[in-house]
Amino acid sequence: MRYFWPLFAFFSVVALGALTGCGGEPPMEKAILGTWVQETPTSMTAGGVQTLTADTVLRLKKNGDTHLTRNLDISGGGMPDDGMRVSVDLKGQWDLAAGQLKLTPNSVMIIPRDTDQASRELADSLQEQAEKSPPSVKTIIAADKQQLILQDVDTGTTDVYRRK
Repeated sequence: MRYFWPLFAFFSVVALGALTGCGGEPPMEKAILGTWVQETPTSMTAGGVQTLTADTVLRLKKNGDTHLTRNLDISGGGMPDDGMRVSVDLKGQWDLAAGQLKLTPNSVMIIPRDTDQASRELADSLQEQAEKSPPSVKTIIAADKQQLILQDVDTGTTDVYRRK
């Protein structure tokens, strides 16, 4: 019995050390890390302007960096008959709190995919708007090894991604 307490104390310290070393990152954070691709284009109409979003790639890195690229096809609302096309390249930081993903841009670049003057002016206007925009907050609907579903808190739009 006199050897029991020293052995118990020794193994308790070893077990406690092993448990604290296994902490790692929270399960949700681990689930969202990686490169995500949105396979199905999404469409949104507001004020007579229709925006089709396609080719979206979202990267969430362990160090908190994020990179989002996507193409926008915009039509209606006084746009030319063929519409206008721009590409978006966003770099910034991400943060996770209470099941919500907050994306804070550090730099945004809106690039016209057509060479006409109207497309360049639209890209400049969208660039100016993007630089003034607050961070976006998305509720995480689902996150696992294969799929990430995010719903924008402000607009209610839902984005479905698959792991690349």
